[in-house]
Amino acid sequence: MIVPFINFAGEAGRAIAFYETVFEVKDKHIMLFRDMPEDMKQHFPRETDHYVMHAEMTINGTRVWIGDSTQGVSPGDMVSLSVPLASPEEVRKAFEKLSEGGQTLMELAQTFYSPLFGTVKDRFGVIWHLICQ
Repeated sequence: MIVPFINFAGEAGRAIAFYETVFEVKDKHIMLFRDMPEDMKQHFPRETDHYVMHAEMTINGTRVWIGDSTQGVSPGDMVSLSVPLASPEEVRKAFEKLSEGGQTLMELAQTFYSPLFGTVKDRFGVIWHLICQ
């Protein structure tokens, strides 16, 4: 399964509310930056507390992830693809292959939400979020 991920620059909450009415979304989950563990908050300015760190909703049968980027976004970079994988080994393998000729945006690392997560822009400019579930 590949999950589309839509990035915003501080507007994710408003976008979620809009999509919720457009597509009559019945299920959604939202986690704000202020909800992350205290030791992680130190890496982000206080004005991002209301930013959406991660949200999920189903639009017309497809699961969509939404969040705010603290690094800003441009129209071509707003949509990326998330790939949940079963093991850290699968994440590493996909990350290494996608990184060839590409650019690492977030090094592979254990996070509070995953045993292994990383983000890479491949040689064609597509952004991939690889996550071990």
